[in-house]
Amino acid sequence: MKFCIVFVNSLGKEYKLQYKVYNTSIGKRWYDLLKSHLEKNNSVAEPDRLYNFPSSDWNEEKIVNELNTCIEVINSNEKIITHTAYVGMPQEQLNHLHHYFEKLRGGVLTPGNFWKSANAEHRKALERYNVIIHRAENFYKQDSIKNPRIVVTFKPKKRVELLDDDYNYFTFARQFGEVYINYCEVGKPLYDVFKDGDDIVGEDNIRPLRYYSPDFTVTFHDRTQEKCDRFIKAMNEWWDQNNNYLTALGFTKNDPKNAMGNIPVASIDTIKQPADIIDDLSEYNKMKRVEVYE
Repeated sequence: MKFCIVFVNSLGKEYKLQYKVYNTSIGKRWYDLLKSHLEKNNSVAEPDRLYNFPSSDWNEEKIVNELNTCIEVINSNEKIITHTAYVGMPQEQLNHLHHYFEKLRGGVLTPGNFWKSANAEHRKALERYNVIIHRAENFYKQDSIKNPRIVVTFKPKKRVELLDDDYNYFTFARQFGEVYINYCEVGKPLYDVFKDGDDIVGEDNIRPLRYYSPDFTVTFHDRTQEKCDRFIKAMNEWWDQNNNYLTALGFTKNDPKNAMGNIPVASIDTIKQPADIIDDLSEYNKMKRVEVYE
């Protein structure tokens, strides 16, 4: 079970990276869902979601300007978003901006009033707004270490509920070129609430992952076990400090269904060295399509 991602540059030149799917139950089921989707449409919905590659032109000014442009469109009928983006935003401001998306979009199964009544232009602006908020968070959190990654999304997409055994595959570890199931809820998983110090998110928007879709993330860096252990230790301390609150929300410490981390489903299939792959991808600014092989 293999697939490839096709990248394209501004001149139309293509570059392919191939991946091999893990022989796990969730890996095979995810691949079947991906294959089923690609038979209908193999184009990438948000083709510019490449992060932290050396040649990226996503500087702070571009991020702030695009985010404010989205806000202007969303507010064109009524001023719903009262916060704006600005250079040097702290995490608290990003939490405020993210919370607007959660409120206006609503849950996947319980869409908000804004989303239900919005026209195509406003829906497109809100979806783009969410993508740029994540790019802003990525920009401000990567001051010292630039870890390349890509996020591949499709529209429309089917979501399938995770099985109980699938939760045992969640991990904080990262390997170069590994593929992980993407978060496909509206809100934040518990580890992001902790990581962002987010007390603005709202209780209804704390949502551990319960579904998988064809969407996926590929990391082009490693995360050492030592770093994972430090993160887990800090999160355990945060959990103990907030145990009564989290218990009241229905979460139990060390429950696999807290969905901590991500589920790996595939790995890169190439003899090229990591540094060479990053150099190659730095020449490309978009993802064009995904293809599957038997």
